[in-house]
Amino acid sequence: MSDLNNPAAQSAKDANRDADIRANDRNHVFHSWAAQGHIDPLPIAGGQGAVMWDYHGNEYLDFSSQLVNLNLGHQHPKLVQAIIDQANTLATVQPAMANETRGQAAKLIADAAPEGLNHVFFTNGGAEAVENAVRMARQYTGRHKVMSFYRSYHGATSTAISLTGDPRRWKNEPSDGSVVHFFGPYLYQS
Repeated sequence: MSDLNNPAAQSAKDANRDADIRANDRNHVFHSWAAQGHIDPLPIAGGQGAVMWDYHGNEYLDFSSQLVNLNLGHQHPKLVQAIIDQANTLATVQPAMANETRGQAAKLIADAAPEGLNHVFFTNGGAEAVENAVRMARQYTGRHKVMSFYRSYHGATSTAISLTGDPRRWKNEPSDGSVVHFFGPYLYQS
């Protein structure tokens, strides 16, 4: 097998992997936000920085940063090493327990936050963060209604998808009655 970290070193064997990956994807993966019969996902072999490549050696600039979550780019060496170091120490720990890394991260965030904001609530992803933010806001204010922009995306969990202002979801599920959508102030740009 060729070096998947080098797009120029792709081989015919890798082209077979491309076909296998494509077949496994279409036969076993259910893609969110997509008409299943029309999707044809591109198998990606690797990436470095802002570039990713397929099994045929074609390179692509990743303008979406993999849905805006790779702000350091693909395979950033310091991030890869930090993941290895943490996995070698402690791969995960439940929220009710304390650990050095989470405590240090919380302190760094609190130190950078405005005065009086001293606690950090960690989540596993964006939709979970949205769910908990809405829950906390409702508990703190005693109010239930939430406002959200049309043409927005907040996640695919219950409250998050109700907040999402994407018209593709309107026919598929009833919205949370306490969510109100509105257009941005510059309608010609939204």
